[in-house]
Amino acid sequence: MSVNWRLALRLVGWLVVVGAVLLGFATGTVLWTIDRFNRIEAARQFDSSGMYSIVQSIQADGDSLTFDAELLELVRQSGGWLQRIDERGEVTHSFFAPPDVPARYGPGELTAYWLGSSPFPYQLFLWIQPKNGVIHTLIYGVKDTDNELMERLIRESRQEGSALILPEELVRELKSSGSWLQLVDKNGSELAFFNKPEGAMGSYNVEEMVLRAVYWDRYGTKLVTRYDAASGRTWALSSPLPGNEPGKQPWITPENRVLIQSIGALISAALLLFAAMAIWFGHRIGSPIVHVMNWVRLLGRGVYAEPTGAGGIARSRTRQGGRKRKYKVYEEVIRSMESLSDALRRNERYRTDAERLREEWVAGVSHDLKTPLSSIVGYAHMLEAEHYSWTPEEVRSFAKVILDKSSYLEGLVNDLTLTYRLRSGVAAPSMSAVEMNGFMDAALREAAAGHPGYEASIVRFKAAERPVYILAYAPWMQRIVDNLVANALTHNRKGILLEVAVKENGKEAIIEFADDGKGMDKETVERLFEQYYRGTDTDSRPEGTGLGMAVAKALTEAMGGTIGVASGIGRGTTIRLCWPRTDAEE
Repeated sequence: MSVNWRLALRLVGWLVVVGAVLLGFATGTVLWTIDRFNRIEAARQFDSSGMYSIVQSIQADGDSLTFDAELLELVRQSGGWLQRIDERGEVTHSFFAPPDVPARYGPGELTAYWLGSSPFPYQLFLWIQPKNGVIHTLIYGVKDTDNELMERLIRESRQEGSALILPEELVRELKSSGSWLQLVDKNGSELAFFNKPEGAMGSYNVEEMVLRAVYWDRYGTKLVTRYDAASGRTWALSSPLPGNEPGKQPWITPENRVLIQSIGALISAALLLFAAMAIWFGHRIGSPIVHVMNWVRLLGRGVYAEPTGAGGIARSRTRQGGRKRKYKVYEEVIRSMESLSDALRRNERYRTDAERLREEWVAGVSHDLKTPLSSIVGYAHMLEAEHYSWTPEEVRSFAKVILDKSSYLEGLVNDLTLTYRLRSGVAAPSMSAVEMNGFMDAALREAAAGHPGYEASIVRFKAAERPVYILAYAPWMQRIVDNLVANALTHNRKGILLEVAVKENGKEAIIEFADDGKGMDKETVERLFEQYYRGTDTDSRPEGTGLGMAVAKALTEAMGGTIGVASGIGRGTTIRLCWPRTDAEE
């Protein structure tokens, strides 16, 4: 899978996770908001919404029941009490119940108290609701202090113009709580009032009074009304809720406060999630990119290795050598960087080796040139000397040395020229089908006979069972044979055996040069065909140029073949040349 697809899939996966988490946050926020709304409604009308919420919040653990503490606090704040009874009327749970409340109810007794047919010191509300297969019966009782106070106010107050006159005791009670009393006509206009603060409403319409009487927490004031059917007038007692100033409406209603809290919490959670996601995304996606950039900078400074962390371990690798998870998405990029680093490291090593080999080769070639030139110059000076009279035999011997050294210099120059021509990609002048059995037999005799260390028994030729043809340029093939034979005879002891065989392997023609000489070490095998590598010096091989094996390799490859070597110390050397076979007619 490509980097693009892996990044796309990784991003989609992250977005799915973020979406799922946000959905979870949103679901939790909605459930919390609904629960807050239920609790607000329970505070307004505990006799219905509150008791429903209490049943919904009951948690059962075996025979034990747990009630929500916050909802029970609403019971206490309302000045009421709560009981749960079983099917026999026995009270199983009781909260804030005064001593004059029964601990057991008979069927008719509870009904009479609830319907008001029998006197009871409290106003009762009954709630029966099943949950998880269990029927819960709740009794909520409350002292109707507001209505009692309202009845006293109506009974003991009198109107004087726009003012309501109250007894001293009621005056102190209303002022201590910040409450005010109003008398309005049938149209909702104010007729008289007591202790009304500045900013309080002076008239009411139908909707206003109904909403303020039911949803008093929205307005910050509890409103209790009593309608007089005979006169059409309405008494209105307003009491500010805790934390609210008399006559001033809260800036935010309880529902809006819950919405602000829930939306704020959801937005904050989303921002935190996206911030965490951005940091994590930057770490997982950006960190590998920064790593690659640092890697590139190191390459530019000539450090051809991956940046490492603690312990010298490559940053993209674990201690066990595996790839770290966050780097796997860039696997192709990391591998390419590793390949580039390896290639640059090899090239740097090759460049260093080439410089060293070039220096060695220049030194060797200089030595090769100076040695025969020294002989030529020396004999020339000897011939030029006037105070010596050389015999004809001596002059001829001097001339022979000069000719030999000149021939060596000519061969060295020719080898250098041919080497660089082949490096430039020059092709063979003409290629034709050559039958290798006959060609190799003649080429070996010529090569061995021209070598000073040749003995008739040291070179053996083994032909293939049938004619083997390849496309080749005969002079180049002869040069290859000359160089390989000279290499085997020059670098081994006298009396070694060189076996040359022509073979066929399917569509390949194979020529093997195998000797039983001293062999070569690993470094010599690896560098045998390098044109700057020199295995011997001029003194030990005066007839060579030092480029024989490099020329043989270049000529072989120029004619479409391959060359390889297998050798070891004390195991001799085998050089193997391969070409594609061809037909005799070509």
